[in-house]
Amino acid sequence: MGRLEVQGIVSMDQGLPMVQFRQLDDDGNIEARWQGSPAEAREIAQHIIEASFNAVYDAALNAWAKEEFPDEPAAGPMFIDQIRRFRADKWGLPDQPEDWRPE
Repeated sequence: MGRLEVQGIVSMDQGLPMVQFRQLDDDGNIEARWQGSPAEAREIAQHIIEASFNAVYDAALNAWAKEEFPDEPAAGPMFIDQIRRFRADKWGLPDQPEDWRPE
């Protein structure tokens, strides 16, 4: 799964606070690295928190649908898709896998 490392630093060129990120693979090799402002780091953290809550809610909805509609295996995925679309339409949040930017 690799590891994401984060540390607060000071830009020596500008004297500004910065947050430094680096993504390591399973072998400890750097896959990506970047820096951002504290505000950008807080925004990333907020997105991570929201995504983790959404994952738990989606899993709960799927488990509930399996219990409530045992003869309808597509019910859970259908409910999850509808909730994701509602979130995206209501609040403009990209929530579908196809919303990811291409690599």
